[in-house]
Amino acid sequence: MKKYVKIAGNIVMIAALAFVVKKLLDMDISYSQFRSGRVIAALVTGCVIQTIIIICSCFPWLMFTRSLSGVRIPFKAAMPVYTRSNIYKYLPGNVFQYVGRNQLAADMNISHVDVACATILDILFCVFWTGVVSVILLGGRIAELLEKYGKNILLVGIAGVIVLAAIIIALRVKFAEKFRGYISKYSKAFEKENRPQLLSGIFYYFVHNCVSAGMYLICVMLVVPEASFSEQLVLTGAFMFAWIIGFVTPGAPGGIGIREGVMIFVGGDKYSDRIILFALVMRFSSILADVIAFAIGNICGRRLAPSRVEQQ
Repeated sequence: MKKYVKIAGNIVMIAALAFVVKKLLDMDISYSQFRSGRVIAALVTGCVIQTIIIICSCFPWLMFTRSLSGVRIPFKAAMPVYTRSNIYKYLPGNVFQYVGRNQLAADMNISHVDVACATILDILFCVFWTGVVSVILLGGRIAELLEKYGKNILLVGIAGVIVLAAIIIALRVKFAEKFRGYISKYSKAFEKENRPQLLSGIFYYFVHNCVSAGMYLICVMLVVPEASFSEQLVLTGAFMFAWIIGFVTPGAPGGIGIREGVMIFVGGDKYSDRIILFALVMRFSSILADVIAFAIGNICGRRLAPSRVEQQ
């Protein structure tokens, strides 16, 4: 059975890499746009820092998984799974990157429910801290964006709460005993000795988004030097806020087209050409970073022998 699962996983991985190539081709990049030294510097900066961020982003998910499972899973076992599943986001549906993380459950002999719940926590706090940092950068301009996009975010939020409540009720009714068992088990994650681990995962994304904001700001300054510093801060906040809009908008995986629209909305038409170029550079660097992080994770997964799993 494991042999067939491995074969299926390899097929999915190959399909994901094929979609990465397709996305690069669909971008219809004019390489004349990348002749500028400032643009090349932005591309390299974005690629290097985003590669590091992707690899490090395994940390909060790992902390949540450790807290919920009660198993001290080594980083070197989780990171290859995380970077590999990250490539799956290029597959149609925009959900396979989360499903793929459950490979860790099979590798470490832990519950798939533990990994799935850790992934849900990871998504929630990622969105939350991205929102916090983008609002800080946008300042008073956030009111304009909420007026334009707030309804969509609110509707998706309400729908998400309703679906989550329905799932919890269904599980409680149909699997009452197992449900109580998981609630009892997960309550231990909030006990005093486990709180530092859980809190480190929760607050990781604040640091993550501060680093991302710094990177985007540097790249905005390189690609849109005509804008004032205050405008560059707003454009950075708009770029990050647009990720949330793209994340919750059906049919817009990765926020394709949305980031340009949001940035132009807050920055005005006078920077529209440079904003479109900036978004293109960031998208290109993001794809390269995903592939490089996947390659690093794959190499580490092959070279490092699985560590013995220690019980907490």
